[in-house]
Amino acid sequence: MSSFQASARIALRFSVLVASAVTAVAQISPAKPDRADPALALDRFVLSASRTPQDPTLTPSSVSLLSLDELRLEQVPTLAAALSQQPGVIASATGAAGAQTSVFVRGANQDQTLFVVDGVRMNDRAAEYLNFLGTADLHGLDRIEVLRGPQSTLYGSSALGGVVMLNTAHGSGPTTGTVAAAGGSFGSYGASADASGSANALSYAASAGGYHTDNDRPQNEYKQAAGSARLEYTVAPGILFGATFRGLTARYEEPGPRGADFSGVVQTENTLTTLYGDVRVSPEFNSRLTLASHLRQYTFTSFGLASPQSNNRYILDWQNTWTPTPWAEIVAGTNFERSRYVIDGAADHDRVSAGYLSTTLRPTRQLVITGGLRYDNFRSVGAATTGRAGVAWLPIAGTKLRATYGTGFNAPSTADRYGVKEWGQLESPGLEPEKSRGWDAGIDQQMAGGVVTLSATYFENKFRNLFEFEYVDVVTYTGRIVNRAHASTRGVELAGTAHLNTRLQARAAYTYLEARNDDTGARLNRRPRHTADAELRAALSAAWVLGAGVHVVADNVNGTAPYGGYTTVRVFTSYQVRRDLALKLRVENALNRRYEEVYGYPALPLGVFGGVEWQF
Repeated sequence: MSSFQASARIALRFSVLVASAVTAVAQISPAKPDRADPALALDRFVLSASRTPQDPTLTPSSVSLLSLDELRLEQVPTLAAALSQQPGVIASATGAAGAQTSVFVRGANQDQTLFVVDGVRMNDRAAEYLNFLGTADLHGLDRIEVLRGPQSTLYGSSALGGVVMLNTAHGSGPTTGTVAAAGGSFGSYGASADASGSANALSYAASAGGYHTDNDRPQNEYKQAAGSARLEYTVAPGILFGATFRGLTARYEEPGPRGADFSGVVQTENTLTTLYGDVRVSPEFNSRLTLASHLRQYTFTSFGLASPQSNNRYILDWQNTWTPTPWAEIVAGTNFERSRYVIDGAADHDRVSAGYLSTTLRPTRQLVITGGLRYDNFRSVGAATTGRAGVAWLPIAGTKLRATYGTGFNAPSTADRYGVKEWGQLESPGLEPEKSRGWDAGIDQQMAGGVVTLSATYFENKFRNLFEFEYVDVVTYTGRIVNRAHASTRGVELAGTAHLNTRLQARAAYTYLEARNDDTGARLNRRPRHTADAELRAALSAAWVLGAGVHVVADNVNGTAPYGGYTTVRVFTSYQVRRDLALKLRVENALNRRYEEVYGYPALPLGVFGGVEWQF
């Protein structure tokens, strides 16, 4: 029996014993609900900063909770577009809708940001998120968070720059739902439907949708289908079992960069299934066990030759939260993963086991202190230990001063270490994980009784053992992955929101970034010095909403050469014909600017899109 199977059986047996014990206790004295109760509405709390519900006005971490309601009002079409609005986040796509899309959080590499979906680590060096992010919309979600800075202490490998947390929508109350259809420029059309609700002890939510566009370049068609679901059943007070499913499949015709013929067809599939149990052992102790299966498939076909890849990952995450006093919370858990990575028929396997401990202390109402440690062990590359600490102080009402320090790591994949013969990639047995350390300090300020909120953060990160491909033969392009570069990033993040009245709202974000290779002094690729995003939205009447946004990227770098920045403007409006029926219209790239998020890959020109939405 493998260590993964043994650990899974032990954890499952423990959960059964705990569930039995709590059932007996519940019959005597039902558990009292509190802020960590899984049935509690969590729309005012952040989860990513401590893996438990936490008031964002108290957390030391730099974290953003994105409002799904506001994103729908703004008619933001994709997950990548939503992330690009946030300070410290750079999102760039190699082309138009459906193209591979990367995020660089605080200047970290694209594979140094971790996506955590329904409590599960979704990506690593082998199972990339690039196609997922390029095709993901916002349907079926009720939570998006962006957590900045090294977060390996809570989440393990790949969290050097930060974490993006996504949660599948929950159901509650009477059954409600939405049916929508849309279409517009570039032969675009799509439809979606979602429904959620609850009946007695059972809650449910589901969504499904599809999208098609021809984009603007020849041979650049993109089509996508996606769906999600969540079921939860409360067995007894304090005992909840649930399951989630998220699936996405897409086909993208890749025309390649302008001036070169690297055209082909990309077919991708990404599915994640979780089973979980949440047990309130006592008012002070909660235990949650999650089992998950993640499948990623990717095939690129060019000139009649297909190059398939697949990743199968099986995950067990067991988290325990203990609140021994009102001013102390301890989170401890274990994580086990088993993965199989297949490239052109050649398979590699890996196993990961980890343990983590995190503490939040509130010695006074004005002071919060956090700290944690984590140990990860990879069968392929060995162990890594990371730590993190933070402090938040509220000297006066409406003012929060905060600071954090943390370390992170990014483990190489088995392909990095053992090579890929089909790609001409040689073995690199001495390869070590990438490592980082970083700190930030900031202030959050509420003004005019909370009408205006301002935030400013300074950050620095140091990276070492960065992965690079070293050519052994430049004729056959044979080489290997090596640890070589050192890099550093530093910058400032500014953000503000203003709810001027019930009808007028504004937000803005700006990031200044310096990101350099410390060995050569060169600036890091695709890390612009200046990024900004702002929006103004007005309710002109009870039924009519009108808004506009602007996105600015300046002083960017491609390789060692600078290339132009760009400014795009979007305009959106919606009209509520009646209580259950709305008409929507938006204009993307309203100034019809020619620009490229990634050098050589033109973005879309001006596009007009309209839709209708029916709620029931």
